[in-house]
Amino acid sequence: MTKDAYFEACEMLGETPVDEEIPVEFEDLPDMVQQALEVYSFLPDRWEGMTGTFLGKDYSIAFELFDTYDIVHKSDKQLLLRIMSITDGIRSRIIVDKQKQREQKPSK
Repeated sequence: MTKDAYFEACEMLGETPVDEEIPVEFEDLPDMVQQALEVYSFLPDRWEGMTGTFLGKDYSIAFELFDTYDIVHKSDKQLLLRIMSITDGIRSRIIVDKQKQREQKPSK
């Protein structure tokens, strides 16, 4: 749900918006988080060939992307890598959970 849709729903229901329930949009994130997610989106996925297990992102081109985005300070690169690593961990867990759910469904 977008912020606009949330505010519209609150208005229609006659409710006051609650700060904790307002959806966060990409533009609301700090610039460093936006940059990290932008770079992360360009990193290729790594998959194990035999089992199809998701192994996370391939970071081999991360520093080239940092150069492309004019990210020059070492501390900024370290922070971006940390944010991308956290994002990768969360995404990996989601993908693994979805794979397990598919395996548990009875085949027809």
